[in-house]
Parts: sequence; C-alpha cells; structure tokens
Amino acid sequence: MGKSIFNAYRNAYGGLSKEVWLLSLALLINRCGSMVLAFLTLYLTEKLHFSVIQAGAIFSVYGMGSIFGGYLSGRLIKTVGAVRIQIVALAVSCPLFCIVPLFESWLSVAIAMFWVSVFSEGVRPANNVAIVQFANPELQTRAFGLQRMAVNLGLSIGPAVGGILTIYNFDWLFYVDGISTLLAAGLLLVLFGFKKYSKNTESAEQQERTLSGQGSPLADRSFLFFLFLIFCTSIVFFQFHATYPKYLKDHYAMTKPMIGFLFAVNTLIIVVIEMILLDKVRQFNLIRTIGWGCFLSCFGFAILPISQAVWFTVASMCVITLGEMLMFPLATGYVAKRSTGRDVGMYMSWYSMMYSATAVVAPLLGTFVYQWNKHAFWYVSGIIGVVVLVAFYRFRENGKPNETAADYPVS
Repeated sequence: MGKSIFNAYRNAYGGLSKEVWLLSLALLINRCGSMVLAFLTLYLTEKLHFSVIQAGAIFSVYGMGSIFGGYLSGRLIKTVGAVRIQIVALAVSCPLFCIVPLFESWLSVAIAMFWVSVFSEGVRPANNVAIVQFANPELQTRAFGLQRMAVNLGLSIGPAVGGILTIYNFDWLFYVDGISTLLAAGLLLVLFGFKKYSKNTESAEQQERTLSGQGSPLADRSFLFFLFLIFCTSIVFFQFHATYPKYLKDHYAMTKPMIGFLFAVNTLIIVVIEMILLDKVRQFNLIRTIGWGCFLSCFGFAILPISQAVWFTVASMCVITLGEMLMFPLATGYVAKRSTGRDVGMYMSWYSMMYSATAVVAPLLGTFVYQWNKHAFWYVSGIIGVVVLVAFYRFRENGKPNETAADYPVS
C-alpha cells in the first residue's frame, strides 16, 4: 500500500520542469510573508482607529488597485517578459509595503495600499504566463496545481506568523511582507536572470512563441462566457474570508481557534490531495469537470444552514475544498490552452482581473445579504451552483460540446 501511495505522488509530481518548481518556490516565499491583508482590518481599526466602514473602503481601494495591476501586467508581459515583470513588481512592492506604516490619514493609507496592490497583485498574471512558458501543454494543469499548493502553503504560514507579530507591533506585518517580496524577487533574479527569455535556446524559443500570439480576449465570446461562469461561482467562494467566518461564529458558535482549525483543514486537504486528484481526473471531460468543481464549491456553502453541529462544518469544508481543487487549477489550465496562439498575457490578465473584481464585489454583496438574513446567501449559493453546472454542460467550445481532456489536453 505504501508503495502504491508513493507511486501516486510520483506520478502526480513527475514531469514538471525545474523552472515550474522554481516559480512555485518564489511564490511560496512571497506568500509566507502575506500577512498584511489577514490583519489589515485590525490594523486599521485598532491602531489607526478607522471605522469598520472606512476599513472596508480600504479593501475596496486595494481591489481596484489589483484590477489595474492585473491589466497593466498583462499589457506589459509581451514587451517586457513574464519573469521580468515578476522581479520588478516584487522588488517595488518591498519599499511600498515598508512605507505604509508611515501614513495615518485615511486618504494617505488608501493611496499607499492602492499602489501596494498594483505591484503585488500584478505578479499573478505574469506568474501564470511563466508557468505556461515552462510547462509542457499536457502538464499545465498539474503545474498550476503545484503553483496553487505553494500559494496555499504560504498563506497558511503567513497569517500564523502575523498573529504573533501583532502582539508586539502591527508595523512588523508590513516590514515582513516587504522582506518576503524582496526575497522572492531576489530568488527569481538569481535563478532566471533579468533577460527577457531564459538562457536555454530551446526554452527561449518556447517562451517567445508563447508571447507571439495576437487576438484580444474581449473578442472571444467563449472565453468571456467562461469568465462569467467562474465569476458567479467566485462570488460564492469569496465569502470564505467575508461572511463565512462570521456565520461560523453566529450559527455554529465556533470560537476563533476553532475557525482557524477549520481553515487549516482546507489547506491540509489541498496540500495532501490536490496534485493526485488532478492526475486522476485528466481523462475526464474538462469543461464538465470544472462545472462540477463550481457546483461542489457552491453546494458546500449551501448545506451550512442544515445543521448546527461543529462536525458538520468539517464535512462542509471537505465538499468546498473538493470543488475548489477541481475548479481553480483546471480553470487556469483552460485559460492557458484557450490562449494558445493568442495574446496569452492579456488572457491571463483578464482572468486575474475577474478574480480581483470578485474580491471587491463578493464581500459587499455577501455582507449586505447577511444583514438581511444570515441564511439567505447560502440558499442562493445552491441555486447558483446548479445553474453554473447546467451552463457548463451546455458550454460549447468551438461548437464541440463533448470535448474530453484527450481532445483538449490541459492536464
């Protein structure tokens, strides 16, 4: 049995290039320092004495900055290069993070956080494009799975360290986050250099081909419809850090440590299972598998009002996490393959901006509905999941409704 488990992990991780591992490592280092957002509300309300509404407005400004940063990154990737964009964006993020504690007025903090967001969030589309450049087409989804695992590991470490730092001084959240971005930039600079393409001739040719395509994603109706379906699902999923923790406290009477444990369950499942799962589903119909991922994510939230037993939240979290593992890496893989021969930078840019827009809309919509009825949003989540699943079953890619992963290989 032990040998079969070992073989499953070897198959799941096998074949990924050294560059993909290094890009994921850089993200891991960067996300290990990602603690500012986790404690930003506390920083703004407790240290700067902003109101909750003012703190929420800062998050909206941050979201707008991430939209602008994602668009700017996508526009520059073809000219500057995906790895260069990451190095510059990470390096500039360091001093921006470090100067935020110098400001105390709402306007000055908002301006500072806007520019922090522009550069720190501009890394995402560039990293996605770099993954496309360095991963074989048949391994791209697993490469994105590794990327996501690195992000999740970092995001589990960062807030844990941040919680300790807040005991001593809130300012250290910004300093450590800045240091982590600088370390990530330095790692990419040392390992890849600052040339537009890598030194390896064959790899350089592959990278150049990736960026040579034309064609605006805004003229691709299938892609826009796909983005809309993921956007609808993400409105539900992004309650994860908005109304979901409050519902756990109000409906299930869970304490903060219990809620933290529940989030740890999510991270643990992703780290242990996701890569094997992606390897196992590669023969399934791609679009419909993404649809089932969307449905399960929504369904996990929709069943929350059924019970008040704490164990039920763990079961719900398992369903949510299963959907998340099917939806996000496969969706990114779809965008990567859909953009083949087109402007991959702008495809990844619009894909990233869609999530940034969701991050702005979802908390506002969720909290508005929650104030009216704390159960209502979860009921609606189930309806959204069913509608999105049906839409994915009717989704036509170039007029072919039943493509499989073998016909359209992105995993």
